[in-house]
Amino acid sequence: MKLLIASDSPISTEVLVASVSSRPWPSGTTVKVLSVVADADVSADIWRQFGYGKNAVAREMERRGDQLTALAVEPLGKIGIPAEVVVSRGDARHLVPFFARKWSTDLILVRAHVRKDFTHWMLGSVARAVVTIAPCSVEIVRDTADDDSKKLENVRKILVATDGSEISQVAARAVAERPWPEGSVFKVVSVEEPWTSKRSRAGSSEEAQVSVTSAEQILASAGFQTTGEVLSGDVKKTVLEEAQKWAADLIVVGSHGRKGFKRMLLGSVSEAVAMNAHCSVLVGRGAQRSSRTASARTGT
Repeated sequence: MKLLIASDSPISTEVLVASVSSRPWPSGTTVKVLSVVADADVSADIWRQFGYGKNAVAREMERRGDQLTALAVEPLGKIGIPAEVVVSRGDARHLVPFFARKWSTDLILVRAHVRKDFTHWMLGSVARAVVTIAPCSVEIVRDTADDDSKKLENVRKILVATDGSEISQVAARAVAERPWPEGSVFKVVSVEEPWTSKRSRAGSSEEAQVSVTSAEQILASAGFQTTGEVLSGDVKKTVLEEAQKWAADLIVVGSHGRKGFKRMLLGSVSEAVAMNAHCSVLVGRGAQRSSRTASARTGT
């Protein structure tokens, strides 16, 4: 499995490396640690010392690379996961998805928004952009360090939201194919919206139950302890409220990765859930990247 850790600061790097280190991964997993330096990231001291040009930015990139290497490569190497640090200059909103596609990444890990940390690009618009346009699955990582029971290494309760679409099934299968900490439990939910004219694929209670049952079977076939429930209400609000009520450690949603009028239900719901959840969120996306990868391999 190919992981991309997208980081803008030492704190973010530590949180994301801890997240990777705390969970089991398939044999052969590798990590790329990517940090994107914008001109605004260069301190006034470096600008003055190295001149107001590319040399100053290069110095900041070198400093960032040394810093992230110490924080990521050695810790991950100790648990048998080889890692490499790449530092680039530009706009992270475009470069993170670009490198993910270039490296055929399976999962991008991004630190969640921290309200006291507004200055970091990764915690706001970049995280939203990555969730929206990344060619692969994205996990928005929230480290609730103030609550020992919710530390990343204690992730045990995973809420899987489904609308019955093929992308939702892809997300469920991706979860089923990954190793999870011993004792993990899964809950599958589907939300019916009985009062809206733009109904989801799980529009009726019967369709929602079929969606839940299908995802439950996928997870149960992998040997996971699974329950399911059909909920009613606004999809975004209901998924977030259920995750909070159930004390979920991780929410899994599917995303079609489409824009505008072509975006399906979970394309927009995934973004809202990822940016507003109390816990980490895994936005599963499989078909888009796999089809491109297959085309590249076959030359079509």
